[in-house]
Amino acid sequence: MIDIQGIVKIVLKIVSILLVLYVFEMTKAIASTIQGDTMPKEKGMLTPNIFKYFEPIGFLLTYFYGYGWGQPAPVSSRFYKNRKTGTLITHLTPIIVSFILSVVLSIAVNIINNKTGYDTEVDALGYLGLFLLLLSQYFLRIAVFNLIPIPPMCGYEILKCFLSPNAAFRYGQNVHLIQMGFLFLWFLGRITPILDSIIAIIYSFF
Repeated sequence: MIDIQGIVKIVLKIVSILLVLYVFEMTKAIASTIQGDTMPKEKGMLTPNIFKYFEPIGFLLTYFYGYGWGQPAPVSSRFYKNRKTGTLITHLTPIIVSFILSVVLSIAVNIINNKTGYDTEVDALGYLGLFLLLLSQYFLRIAVFNLIPIPPMCGYEILKCFLSPNAAFRYGQNVHLIQMGFLFLWFLGRITPILDSIIAIIYSFF
């Protein structure tokens, strides 16, 4: 017998991940464009096509591990009036927007549950609650994950804004080794529990 509920939940999970990755990177592209950057538009990334920001490895990591990335929005700081400030705005905006969306969606889920008694499952309204819950969770996850100062996460560009030119250059020279070490620890299961603990602490304030 076909498990319809199971299939629907898988579809909702896939769609929620695709939407979250799209919104995150599109927000970055828009933030950069507003500051005069023409690269996102020239590269055709200011588009409603969510698959423009699909990145297979990042998507699969998000699906199976809860954290990952989309195709990074192409941005250039050379168009900003102030490169450091502009870079901070471009890379902090999607993190802040994702956090706000996570909170708003979490409130919406609580309203649905409190008014209807649904536990985010079973019928159409329940599936809506589940979908909103997934969106809330993944928005918070991508916000926290992108604070990590390793590419392709936004935290990498944010950290460089606070380093001296020499320190930023040295960090850039070694970042691939740091990246490999991070991925190694991640696949060993050392990183996800830490991130999950941070997420749980944040959710306790919702």
